[in-house]
Amino acid sequence: MAGNTRGKLKEHLEGVHRNMDWAIHHIAKSATLIEQQLSQLPAFELTRGNQEKELEFFMTHPMYIAVTSLGEGIKTFDDLTQEIYTQL
Repeated sequence: MAGNTRGKLKEHLEGVHRNMDWAIHHIAKSATLIEQQLSQLPAFELTRGNQEKELEFFMTHPMYIAVTSLGEGIKTFDDLTQEIYTQL
């Protein structure tokens, strides 16, 4: 691969990584908002203070599952991007 092409490709992959960092940041903020909303439900009182049970409670709600799954997918995509970058 020509040196110039390699450099441009690395530059674009760095951009992908930066965008993935922002996406993960926004996913985390979204998950926090959902957690705050769910923690106001009466059923949450049974789990309050026990981190493991709180997470189990959150994971029973489809929107929380969707947002956290999206975050996991983005993290996987970012990891693959970084692996390609290191191969260049």
